[in-house]
Amino acid sequence: MMMIGVDIGGSKIELAALDAAGAFVLRRRTPTPVGDYAATVEAVGDLVDAAERELGEGSSVGVATPGALSLATGRVKNANSTCLNGRALKQDLERRLGREVRLANDANCFALSEAIDGAARGARVVFGVILGTGVGGGIVVDRRVLEGANAIAGEWGHNPLPAPQPRDLPLPSCYCGRSGCIETYLSGPGLAADHARAGGERLAPEEIVVRGEAGDDACAATLARYEERLARALASVVNVLDPDAIVLGGGLSNVARLYDGVPRLWGAHVFSDQVRTRLLAPVHGDSSGVRGAAWLWEQDRLLEDAAPPGGAPRGPVTLREITAENIDRVGEVRVVGEQRFHVASVAKTFWQARGRDDLWMRAIYAGEDPVGFVCLRVRDDEAYIARLIVDFRHQGRGYGHEAIRQLIAHARTLPGCNRVTLSHVPSNARVARLYGRFGFRHTGIVDEEGEIEMRLDLA
Repeated sequence: MMMIGVDIGGSKIELAALDAAGAFVLRRRTPTPVGDYAATVEAVGDLVDAAERELGEGSSVGVATPGALSLATGRVKNANSTCLNGRALKQDLERRLGREVRLANDANCFALSEAIDGAARGARVVFGVILGTGVGGGIVVDRRVLEGANAIAGEWGHNPLPAPQPRDLPLPSCYCGRSGCIETYLSGPGLAADHARAGGERLAPEEIVVRGEAGDDACAATLARYEERLARALASVVNVLDPDAIVLGGGLSNVARLYDGVPRLWGAHVFSDQVRTRLLAPVHGDSSGVRGAAWLWEQDRLLEDAAPPGGAPRGPVTLREITAENIDRVGEVRVVGEQRFHVASVAKTFWQARGRDDLWMRAIYAGEDPVGFVCLRVRDDEAYIARLIVDFRHQGRGYGHEAIRQLIAHARTLPGCNRVTLSHVPSNARVARLYGRFGFRHTGIVDEEGEIEMRLDLA
């Protein structure tokens, strides 16, 4: 199956389709409808539709976007493309495309791309840095994006520049309302502003780099200050995160002197007798955003392939009737550890309806221990999975897989049953991955509550 990545930028929206090995199969671009949210969603949808027609097959879709999704609202926050802020971009794209979509910050996508098959391939902990119009960052651990409790992991650009020195003063004001942010020194505009403050001409960042490398004393001095400040700022990241590799991205990642100069300087600020962290230039450069977006789906498969199994089952997995003797034990099943109520009421509701011909309910047993339960609702020629719950204390041992296998086998015995369906909320990607292994595929149907339907045809 192809992997499609989409990178929503300020001036362009780029799409790339990758094969399983990460090679480009197709790339397309379209101008970003600046300031028009609805047109942006439609532009992404049109790009994906056209790509899949050209490829002749469906695909997973990942999207890189400025900003991040608020954990409180599920809507975009902190995007410099301001028409996205406060919008339910993920849900709107899923409705437009009729399938689940992965969405992540563009700096996270950059870091993921370089961690999976780029400059930091093979490194366990990777910090990806964006040095461009702004300063951003992303963290990848074991080839998986780390978003953080507040969805801001890696956002180092709005920390204060460490250990400010006289030449760093006065602290520049930042648009975020603070002063002395790393971004005000290390972004492209920050570099240009520093050169002007030091008495130089008002030059574009690119011109400062070119002149500095050609021997212009003022520009060379500006680059030296930039290099030393970058060393201080990255040293604080090393002290907190201790990454195996730091990969630079954005326009200023093309300044060759940084890769030798910064590691020579940051040791004075790192709390260690040696610094093994590598500072690396990107392999994929400007393509890392769209590549990382495509890898958003595959990061879970890559992680699962590398991870050991969750543990062996306690005993044979069987599906048993829910009776008066076991209902209380079955009702002790919990979805998550922090859950303050048992799901006994759900189980008992199903049990009380056990006389109905259209419901098939069973407890999932591992040996002699109930570890979950399932409910199948039969209607016309279809069996609908109303519930499949495995206790959080017993997950990762294959119980859910075996329960699905037996559930499908039972559905095949039902007279006239041609398919099994289920629906899940778009954010529950684990459901899609799990059922996808059994041949369930998204139908493109999204109900009024935003839940996405999957189907397995039995015929």
